[in-house]
Amino acid sequence: RTDDLLDIKHDALQDLSPLIDKLDLPPEEKFKTIMMLIQASDDQSLIPQAYDLAKKIKDEKAKAQALLDVVNEINYFTQKDTQN
Repeated sequence: RTDDLLDIKHDALQDLSPLIDKLDLPPEEKFKTIMMLIQASDDQSLIPQAYDLAKKIKDEKAKAQALLDVVNEINYFTQKDTQN
C-alpha cells in the first residue's frame, strides 16, 4: 500500500538525517544527498549543511549549480512561510 511506503520513506529519512556526516562521499555527492533529504522531508534545518558542502565543491560549474539550488530551496521555504 502507498501509505505503508510513505511511512517507511518518512522513517528512513528520519533515520538517515543524523547519519549524513558518516557517508564517505565527495562534497558534490553528499550535497546531492542532502538536497534530496531536504526536498523529500521539507527539513529546512539541513540547508546550512547543504550550503557548506556547496562551497566545498571544486568544479566551478557544479558549485554554481549547487549554490543556485540552495538559493532556490531558501526561496521555496521563505515563500511557503509567507503564504501561511
